[in-house]
This record gives sequence, C-alpha cells and structure tokens, in this order.
Amino acid sequence: MPSTIRPSALHLILSLLFILPSLAYLRAQTPYFQQEVHYNIDVRLDDEAHVLRGQIDMAYQNNAPHTLDSLWFHLWPNAYRNRQTAFAQQQNRMNKSRFFFAEDSELGGIDSLDFYVNENPVRWALHPNHPDIALLVLNEPLAAGGKIRISTPFRVQLPRTFSRLGHEGQAYQLTQWYPKPAVYDQNGWHAMPYLDMGEFYSEFGSFDVRITLPENYLVAATGTLQTESERAFLEEQIKKSSAHLDTLSDAEEPKASFPPSSPRLKTLRYTAERVHDFAWFADKRFMVQKETLSLASGNQVECWAFFTQAEQELWKEAAGYVKRSVAFYSEKVGEYPYPQATAVQTALGAGGGMEYPMITNCGLAGDAQSLDELIAHEVGHNWFYAILGSNERTHAWMDEGFNSYYDHQYSRLHYGQAGFGYLPDFMMNTSEMDIFELAYLYQARRRLNQAPETPSNELSEVNYFLGAYEIPAKALRYLEQYLGAERLGRIMQAYYQAWAFRHPQPEDFRKIVEEGAGKKLPWLFDGLLYSNQKQDYAITDIEEIGDSIYIRLRNKGEIAGPVPLSAMAGPDPAVELWVEGFDGERTVALPAGIYTEIVLDRQRLTFDLYRQNNHFHPQGLLKKVEPLRLQFGAGIEDDTRTTLYWAPLLSWNNYDKLMPGLLLYNTAIPEKRLEWALAPFFGLGSSSLAGIGDTHYNFYPKGNFAQRITLGANFRSFHYDFNHRFDTRLRYTRLQPYLRLNLSKPATSNRYRAIRLRTLFLHREQLTFTDGEFTGTEWQGSAIQELSFSTEQRSAINPYSWQVALEHQAYDSFGQEQRYLKASLEWNGNYTYQRGRNISLRLFAGAFLYHSERDAGYLAPGAFNLISQGFNDYRFDDFYLGRSDTDGPWLQQVSIRDGGFKNVIGRGFSLGRSNNFIIAANLKADLPEDLVSWLPLKPYFDIGYFDNAMPTGTEDTFKDQMLWSGGLMLGAFNDAIAIYFPLANSKNIQDRYVERGGYWKRVAFSVDLRRLNPWRMVDRLEF
Repeated sequence: MPSTIRPSALHLILSLLFILPSLAYLRAQTPYFQQEVHYNIDVRLDDEAHVLRGQIDMAYQNNAPHTLDSLWFHLWPNAYRNRQTAFAQQQNRMNKSRFFFAEDSELGGIDSLDFYVNENPVRWALHPNHPDIALLVLNEPLAAGGKIRISTPFRVQLPRTFSRLGHEGQAYQLTQWYPKPAVYDQNGWHAMPYLDMGEFYSEFGSFDVRITLPENYLVAATGTLQTESERAFLEEQIKKSSAHLDTLSDAEEPKASFPPSSPRLKTLRYTAERVHDFAWFADKRFMVQKETLSLASGNQVECWAFFTQAEQELWKEAAGYVKRSVAFYSEKVGEYPYPQATAVQTALGAGGGMEYPMITNCGLAGDAQSLDELIAHEVGHNWFYAILGSNERTHAWMDEGFNSYYDHQYSRLHYGQAGFGYLPDFMMNTSEMDIFELAYLYQARRRLNQAPETPSNELSEVNYFLGAYEIPAKALRYLEQYLGAERLGRIMQAYYQAWAFRHPQPEDFRKIVEEGAGKKLPWLFDGLLYSNQKQDYAITDIEEIGDSIYIRLRNKGEIAGPVPLSAMAGPDPAVELWVEGFDGERTVALPAGIYTEIVLDRQRLTFDLYRQNNHFHPQGLLKKVEPLRLQFGAGIEDDTRTTLYWAPLLSWNNYDKLMPGLLLYNTAIPEKRLEWALAPFFGLGSSSLAGIGDTHYNFYPKGNFAQRITLGANFRSFHYDFNHRFDTRLRYTRLQPYLRLNLSKPATSNRYRAIRLRTLFLHREQLTFTDGEFTGTEWQGSAIQELSFSTEQRSAINPYSWQVALEHQAYDSFGQEQRYLKASLEWNGNYTYQRGRNISLRLFAGAFLYHSERDAGYLAPGAFNLISQGFNDYRFDDFYLGRSDTDGPWLQQVSIRDGGFKNVIGRGFSLGRSNNFIIAANLKADLPEDLVSWLPLKPYFDIGYFDNAMPTGTEDTFKDQMLWSGGLMLGAFNDAIAIYFPLANSKNIQDRYVERGGYWKRVAFSVDLRRLNPWRMVDRLEF
C-alpha cells in the first residue's frame, strides 16, 4: 500500500495536476536538458503463481537547471488492476471486450512497494485517477546537478496477455514490468497512464538486471547476457533447434504444451548501456537461431531469433531477417550501436509486434513476407525510439512514421510495390490505389482524418494507423521525390547524428529538415503533419499557342504543396517537372507535342483527394472524361476510368412474382461526392417494370457542427396487391427526397448523432367503381413529412441508440381535408452480460400531438401499431413479400417498428392499433455461450398498451388494451432476418390466434433489408 500523505499534501498533489500544464508552458523556454536513470534490478519469476518478486535500486541524476521536490513514477502493471483504468477505458472505447470480461484471476498489478530515497523512507501516493501513476514526495529537494538513489521492493501479479505485459500459460512477456520514473524535460513532467494504443517516453540510462527462474526456461532480453553458462546453454539450444528444423515436415503438428518446470533455479545477468527500457521474454519451448552481422565499422552484431513450434517453418529464417534489417537501417540511417538484436515470437496482445531496445516481440505472421516485414519494422524501432527517444505518446509520427518510411523502402527492395494482395482481382481491376491510400481517402473524403501531430489517445484507431504510420511515411516519400533521395538521405542521417540517445521534439526535426532542404516547408509540416487539411489539385484547361502548350491548374485544396506534372507519350512521360505549390490558379507552359495525356502526380506521391481531375486528354473529344468501363460487382475506385458497376439481381414479391433485374451504380470505395444506384426489375408475373433507385450528393462542411450533409432522393415502384376477382394488380410509387446531417463528434467518441428530414410522396393505384361496377383503377396520392433526431452509442459493451421523430400528414378523408402531427420515441439498448452476449431492450412510445380524426370511427391514416405488418405500413418504408395478403405464408411477415410485436393478426382486426397513443417494450436475450453456442436461439417477450380512441373502444378495459406475447426466436445477421415462435400470449392475442387456425399460422418472420444494405454497412465502418 502507498505511504500515507496527509490531506493537505494530497490537496497539493491534486492542485499540481491542474498547474502542471501552465508550468509546461513556462518551461518551454528552458534550454534542452536530459535526465539520467541507472537501474539495478533483481527479480525472480514464480511460474506457478505467475508472479514477479524483485528489488529495484536506481540512481536518478537531475540534469535540469532547477530543483525538484517530487518525482512522478510509472507503475504500469497497475493498468491491469481493474476495469476502470485508462487502459481498460481505451479497450472499451475500441470495442475490445476481452479485458472487461476477464476473470478476476486474470487481472494483474504491482504492489509491495516501499520507496526509499538515499536509504530513508519517503511519502508517496497513487494518482487519484490513474493507479498506474504515483508521486514521490522527496524528503529533501533534489538540486540541479544532484543525484539520488531510489529503491523499493515490488511484486507484480502478471495478467493474462491482454496487451504487452502478461503470460499465456507459462509463456511470459515481461514488458513495462518495473517501477519507472516519468520523463522530466524542458516541457515539464510527462506522467502518463499505460495505454494499448499509445506508446511511451522514457529516460535514457543503463540497466544491470539479474533474473532468477527455473533452469529449463530460455530467456531473450534487452542487453548483453553476462552469464557464461547461459551463453553456452543457448549455443547448445541453437544446435538442437537447427537439427529439428532441418528435419521439419509440413505435416508436423506444433506442440503447444509446456514441459514441467525444473526444480532447480538459475540466475541470469544482463547489462545494457544507453537505453531507456528493459524487456525480457521467457518460455521453456523456445527454439533458438543466431546469425552474426559485420558492420562497416567492423563491429559485430549478434542477430537472434527465439520462437516456438507455431509458424516454425517461417521463423527458421527469422535470424536472417533480423540480420538484413539491421544492415539495412545501419546503411540508411546510421550504424547500429548495440551488440545484439533479437526477435521473439510471443502471444502478443497489442498489434502484430512491439519493440524494446535490442529486442522485439512478434505475434503470428501468416506467411514469410509478412514475418520479414514485421521483423524489419520492429527492428527499425531501435533507431526510431530506442535511439531517437521522441515522445511516442504525444508525437507518435516521429517514431512510427519515420520507421514506416524506411520499412516501406525495405519492402520495395525485397518484395516490390505493396498493393491489395488480399483482395480479389476483380475488385482491384486496374486501380492503382494501395491499401494506405484507400484508408486515407476513406477518412479524408468524409473529413474524419486527423492530424498526425495529435496525441495517441485522441486518435481513432484508423487515424492512429494513418497519422502515426502512413501519412508521415508517405509524406517523407513525397519529400524524397521532391528533394531527391540522396539529399533526403543526408538530412535523415544528420537528424540521427544530432539527436541519437536524446529526446527530439517536432521543432527539432523541422529545423534540420528545412536547413537541409534550403527552404521552408510549410506544406509538409503545417499542412500534412500538423493539420488534417486536404490536398487537391486539378487540371482545368489546356491551350496550345505556338510551340508551347499552356496547362491551367487549380488548387482546390488547402495545402499548397509541390506537385509533379507529366506530359505522356504512350506509357512513358515525354516531359516531367515539379510545379511548386500555389494557391488559387497557375498556368504552366510545356513544349508543344503530340501527347496522349497530361497527368498530375502520375506516381501518386501526393495526398490528392480526388484524382479524377488530374487527367487531361489533349487528343480526345472528351478531354476531361476517362474512358468508360463496366465492372462486375464491387470495386476499389479507379481514377483512370469512369467505372460503371453492375450486378445481376433477383427479387420476388407475391404480385410481381419473380423479378430478374440489373443493379447499376457508381458507388465505390472510398466515398464519392455524387453517388447513385439504379436497380430496374421485370416482373414475370406482372409483365411490367419495377425497381428502386437512389441518388445523393455528400457535402462536407468545415466547422464543428456537421461532419457530412447528404442531400438526395430515392424512388421505388412495385405492385402491392392483386385483386383476383377483377384480375387487377395495384402498383405503388414512392419518391423520397431527404436531407441528412451527420453531426460532428470527437474522433474517439463512439456516439453518433444525426438529423434527418424527409418527405414521402406516395401514389397508390386503387380500384374504382361506378354504380357498383368495376371501372378500372385510379391513382391516389399523399405526402408525409418527417423530422427525426437520432443518437447511437456504438460499443461492444452495453451499446444503445434512440430516436425521436415528428411526423405530419395532410390527407383527404371522404372529401374533407384532415391532418395530424405525431411524435414518437424509440430506444434500443443492450446489457452485455457476457462477451458477445446481450439482453436487449427496446422501448417505444408514440402519441398524436394533434389529430383531426382522433375520435373517428375507423383507424385513420398514420395510426400507431403495436403489431407492424404489410397492410399497416402506410409509409411503405419496409419491403414485404406479401404486403396486402389476407392469408398464406407471406401474411406472416412482420417488421420491428412502432410497438415491435411479432404476432400475426391480419388486416381484419384493429387490435393493437390507435389513433391516439401506444407504449411498448420488447425484450430478447442471447443465451449463455456455454448453453447454446451453435444455434442462434433467443427467448423474447413483448408487452404494450394501445389507447383505442374510436367510439367502439369506449367500453374497452385496461386489460382489453394491454397486449403481451413471448416465445423463442431464431435470428441471423444480427437478427436482420428472424423467425419467431410464440409460446405464451395475452388473451386478446390468443383469441385472434384461435380464429386463424393451426400453430404454424402464428409463426412470424421478419426481413430487414435496410440493415442488410452493403452501402450502409460500409458507411458504418468507422474505427
């Protein structure tokens, strides 16, 4: 337990938490300094209890130009202490529920701490909000240039592997495992809670670590192994591993079981200089391989690989991958300064790999190329973070981005250009877009991208991938092509030489780059790295005058970066030059010639938002339009073609019967501004056309109110009834203009809000009679206006959504104009009682605020319904197989709207319908996984009340107007398709069932095609 600090002191601590940001501003003018920490650690692993017990002694050197009276410490094992830590909250935000539902025995933490400074006990306390941060209050101030010795025992209960630190069985990942001072620099203290997405910032120093554990464990660690007997043991293991790998067969099954631990213990000693962290990994099943690299200076680097039988056929080459990665980075950035480099295969919970000085651990890779590239990236972190010790939590792009720039070079060198190898060829076709550009455009076109210079915990998952890794990597590639590879190479090496084993800030990197470039680069730093501004150039016109052609360019974006311009003669450029960045318009002159195409950025170096306007065809009639191409199915956008996607469709209803059709659309990934889809059908039963269509335009306003505004209209037309007596089919048409505002939100928020305004123009054919004689059909029209506001909290744990709506309709009733205004509230929520298992509650309340026919003797248009079927879907919102059927299987289709009941009643009854108000609750539950894992069976229960405001309802009792029903349901696709088997019902429902006949006429089904819409699914992909 932490030492007691009196309330006044604790109040001071809390005050400091608010004062520190202002102190950081004052210290921004302090000259650069760097603290030092030298560690001496003894630790013992108890592999039965999964516990570390140890003693840590450290020498802390204050190189700041002022006195310190307290020190912030990181106790990062406490991130796994409970389900309220910053780590746990981030896991929930990222919709990862494994930690939330972990057993208490799988959690972890650090305790038994008793801090001493210079052999005297000191007071300390945990941060009030973060148990993985502590404050040590020094007994005596630590003067500038002074040094103190800090010591404490500690005990770490190792969690299961949820992130970095942990164990899977007796495979151990010992990372972020010991008490560690936070960084103190010219910007103040950098105390930070442990996060999964968001890395670290640590002081440089040295480590002398002694590890005691059972004798048959193999250990891979930071630093140099000083125990000669263990070095001999590893050499013997290399021989055994090589012999095993030489006889490896594809049919051999990997062994996952752990051998018994030896009763004998061993103590291993490791030392490391000029490092800021120490990690180690222990497993009794490890195989070992080693290679040796000779650097240009003559220094030798031992390159190790430790791995189990999982993917052993890939890992047998891993030491070679480590070797050539170290050689690559040494040549490109600066010579590797450490004596060894190691890759370890572990059950990693945080991404594909994680780096520490001299050692990296990697999860499963899948194939040899992926493993090689993963090892190269993680080995590269020895330069970008282990040596260049930037603040990964605040400036993640300075290590991940720079490292990705080099690992992409490594991949191009050994494997060629990256692409979409995991997507079907028909989706890619001729698209030149790679996965990184696709991800960027997917976010940027919707104005959801974030600046790389954003703290990690303020980035969404996809924006962390983009902002930390890919945008800075692509920006450096862009800069490389602009300045020249050799020049940028010298700049990066100068940066490395200037800041090795120090803590560079973004301004330090910018200074070196701009000095090396000989010019200011605001487009790179202020544009691409420090903002989420967009880049978008266009060719607007070309004119040939004399022996020159003049190309008019327009900057439609916000970043005035340089852009390459090419005049193509066939597949190769005849003329190519860089156009310096500009705002507005610029005209560029090129020598006249017979060019097949003028192209901006043909190598896709820039971050151009819409590349369709980067092409101009001087010789064609349609100079700005790319050639038309028909493509089957879905696809990735190809800016060199005007792509029309198509797919055959089949549909069916009981009136048009089987309907073959054709889907035509321009929608691709990523999102376009103007999108449309058209699906004409031909009804074989009706011998007539039917179909649906939609077109909309997306606006992306600046500002903080709306992220996207969509203005559009959709249309549909089908037959909805068939009169057998007069052999007449009745058609409906539905035109719906709509306006939707997706409101802005913080990137890390999972709460989505939207405002929608729509008008429904409905026209339905009706039978007409004169003096009782059938004379044909006529069209009857109506218009409905609806305004709604919705909120959705997306989460793997206890998600919910709600919507409030106002609806108005004016209509003709027996020659008189009638109207209503109604309001409704729908709430949907899940209680997640087990991982992936929910109890779901839906609540609905609806009432007419005004209704001119509230007390009419019939159910007026727009009536609320506890039971929603085709005949009462007056807005034609849903698709029904037998919308107007009075009998047969298609009558048994229901929709989960209004009251949400799942009972088959039929149009001949007013049960559950109201001109006044209804309230309802719908409950369903996933069964526990260990009870039913293979069958999506759920119990459900509905209860509701409807107010029968008709004169015939004046005698109705509360019981008459109360309905309830329960049963079992089978659902698929998150219950978008479901079958309902009623088992118990209220008497008023049971009476109707008796009139309907046998049990199978009571079974209902639902099909929600809106939730199965693939475009809706793509739009919801926000990470």
